[in-house]
Amino acid sequence: MALILSRTDVQRCFTMTEAIEAMRVAFSALQQRNAQMPQRSSVALPEQGVALCMPSLLHLSEQQSLGLKVVTIVPRNLTQGLPLIYASVLLLDALTGKTLAILEGGWLTAMRTGAAAGLATDLLARRDADVLALFGAGGQAPTQVMAIHAVRPLREVRVFNRSKEHYQNLVSTLQILLGSDCPVLRHVGSAREALEGALLASCATTATTPLFSWKDIARGAHINAIGAYTPAMCEVDAETLAHAHVVVDQREAALTEAGDLLQALEAGKIGDATTWQELGEVVFNKQVVRRSDEEITVFKSVGLGVQDVAAAWYVYKKAREMGLGVEVEV
Repeated sequence: MALILSRTDVQRCFTMTEAIEAMRVAFSALQQRNAQMPQRSSVALPEQGVALCMPSLLHLSEQQSLGLKVVTIVPRNLTQGLPLIYASVLLLDALTGKTLAILEGGWLTAMRTGAAAGLATDLLARRDADVLALFGAGGQAPTQVMAIHAVRPLREVRVFNRSKEHYQNLVSTLQILLGSDCPVLRHVGSAREALEGALLASCATTATTPLFSWKDIARGAHINAIGAYTPAMCEVDAETLAHAHVVVDQREAALTEAGDLLQALEAGKIGDATTWQELGEVVFNKQVVRRSDEEITVFKSVGLGVQDVAAAWYVYKKAREMGLGVEVEV
């Protein structure tokens, strides 16, 4: 029997702290070659949409899990009041091929994406960082705040985005998710205002041009860049990347999809990919990355299938313990 897990089921059995630990397991396994992960394939959809297929095999001491996520990103949805992203995750036992679960993948994706940024923030950001400049207020924004707040308790979040309605939705969502622990949120009118004195920044947009310039970034800041998942997209400008210590989720994936880095490479503004660290290296080797309080660090993520499998396996185990979901014969 396979378990069908709804968005509500996933939310009930996956806290942000647990998600960050699941990402620690995923990136460590990737570094130790305890995972197989072909580069994701894409299919163009009408209206500039795209469907991504992300398979991955994760070897854990307790289980060998195979996962396949199908995620669609349709910009036109936002004009119709629909989510930008829909996703489903299929989880299988790699030894038998048996289907274990089918999970709603939208919240799982948001959680694992936020958790990767939270993990990177914990490893790279200054300990005294407590102000976040948040670019974008869409579906990925709440979990960015949740994850960073989990590792660096935030005094203030300054949000710079185009839609006041999206900002209000973000505030309402975070107040529900974080309750009395929700940090102060403030809508600002410019990137410079958002970044002034902020030691943390997160970019969660579909931008095709840089969101800010190097001169506006506070010295010692850490930046999470989780948008720009195609070569044509860009959130972080080349000058910032040239001055920063760059950590990526995976070099191969970044060289295929990370528009910020690819455009900076093509323009000759940054060195080759051998200068980038992978997050798994930092996690597994327990390396100290930050060399000074003045250094700028950037975590560039395009998202990896192994993250989905690690998250799905954790949720599946917890759902079984809690008696959640609907069992079906498949």
